[in-house]
Amino acid sequence: MRNPIVILHGWSDNSSSFKALASFLQESFGDAVQPLYLADWLSMHDDISYADLADAMQNAWLALGLPTAPQSVDIVVHSTGALVTRQWFTRYYSASTNPVKRFVQLAPANFGSPLAHKGRSFYGRAVKGWNQPGFQTGAVVLTGLELASDYTRALAQQDLFADEAWYGAGKMLATVLIGDSGYSGISAIANEAGSDGTVRICGANLNCSYVSLALDPQQQILPGSLRWQQSKGAIAFSILAKENHSSIIFKGRKAPHNALTQVFIRQALTVTDQDFQTDLSQNFAWQQQLNALNPPANYQADRRSQVLCRLTDQHAVGVSDYFLEMYRTAGADSRFEETLYRHFLRHVHAYSQDPSSRAFYFDLAVLARLKQDPKFQQLYFSFSAQPHFKPPRQPVGFTNVAANAAAGLVIQLADIDRFFAPQQTLLLEVQLQRLVADSVFKLNRA
Repeated sequence: MRNPIVILHGWSDNSSSFKALASFLQESFGDAVQPLYLADWLSMHDDISYADLADAMQNAWLALGLPTAPQSVDIVVHSTGALVTRQWFTRYYSASTNPVKRFVQLAPANFGSPLAHKGRSFYGRAVKGWNQPGFQTGAVVLTGLELASDYTRALAQQDLFADEAWYGAGKMLATVLIGDSGYSGISAIANEAGSDGTVRICGANLNCSYVSLALDPQQQILPGSLRWQQSKGAIAFSILAKENHSSIIFKGRKAPHNALTQVFIRQALTVTDQDFQTDLSQNFAWQQQLNALNPPANYQADRRSQVLCRLTDQHAVGVSDYFLEMYRTAGADSRFEETLYRHFLRHVHAYSQDPSSRAFYFDLAVLARLKQDPKFQQLYFSFSAQPHFKPPRQPVGFTNVAANAAAGLVIQLADIDRFFAPQQTLLLEVQLQRLVADSVFKLNRA
């Protein structure tokens, strides 16, 4: 007998959107799919937080008598439903006691959405088609859903970079599926290259990296401070041609646009631990099967990568005013740098609640062309932060990197693809040294 299945919707949605998907599962598995639960959660109330949703989910779970034994339930989520579910199981369970076995994520907003900060008028007209002013949009939920939010960063530390792996053979078997197409009509205003109209492909993928480092006043890396981590566990990922954020859940349709969508959802709910056993090259059977059935040539997704950067000083205080400098050599290299800023870096978003956290969105097709230049052997990331330390006029602040100096984080050519992994997110934590002049505080002998 198979596990019961729970389906969770995303922001501004409800369980009725999943009737076609539920029917498909019942037709696919027959009596074995019973029981199947369609969850409803309040996503549009401005005062409800993810913590509230996790508490409410646990209360409803226990009230209904759903099993809580390890790996006893399968969950299908859409969009923000992925965040709600991850908040729930990391709050109430451990990686070893988690009741979720198969975690099927359809267009999940694991690292947010570029639409989350657009505002009520944008949602009302362009996305939802509403006309009336003053409706609630779920302000707290959307703040956590914003690009570079502290919420999605903290959540990643809870499951993707935790001491014990949550994902993979013997644990939770996660499959992430997302489309490569945007919306039509007026909703097309929400489209962004490299997204499904609502969520960036690289922001849906749970496979990600974490880099942290500390810089001295001259922005040289302090010895022993540089740390690289890859998200833990085997997590399957595939991009489906012609699907957008709605069609992937059959919304308003009897079937999705791509026939593989049904195939992958059905199989993702039947995978076993053996399908997620990794070899020395970190390949596993389920991912190989996805790649064989759906090779990159089958979809047209732009190859993108995003870096979610948080810049702080040595006291863990956010640096809210800074500029990311990118260059390949010290000194003038204007034509190359112009390409970096105008074409490689496609978008920057500062988190509204803390501008020290920013999302940098990169076009990897441009990077591939740049790598053909034999002079391109490394890429430097340094930071120009305010205030500039220039005593006595400016007695506190940060030093600038000279134009002819090489400083900051240097990414060697061999590591470029690791740093800018296609369709993935990198979490970057950088610490700058804030300087204080002696004139700020003096003690004089009486």
